[in-house]
Amino acid sequence: MNKNIKTTKKSLKEKICIFLVLLVSMSGIYFTATGLTEKRDQEIEFINQDYVIIRGIVTKKSTYKGNSIRVKYNVDGKYFEDSDGFNINDKVEEGDSIFIKYSKSKPELMITEFNDEFSN
Repeated sequence: MNKNIKTTKKSLKEKICIFLVLLVSMSGIYFTATGLTEKRDQEIEFINQDYVIIRGIVTKKSTYKGNSIRVKYNVDGKYFEDSDGFNINDKVEEGDSIFIKYSKSKPELMITEFNDEFSN
């Protein structure tokens, strides 16, 4: 065993500082995630108030850190592209044509047929 290795005990003040830093970091992550989820829920509610269903083209599929697809769609000659999630069991690939629901008043907001709220 190496005799030169010394273990140092952390003081109570250092332990409290570490605890507080971890607590603040975890709280920040929690409130950010909660806020983003709440914002998305409000967007979906807004879409479902007045919408149009059309087909869009999947331009990108990502399974890294969650499952998402990017979809490009045309509204009155203007192209939009947005992303939405999908389940691993959903059969979707880049280049596929899928149904999307977009807001009439804010066509940049959309959800795909793979979203649980699509049929509501």
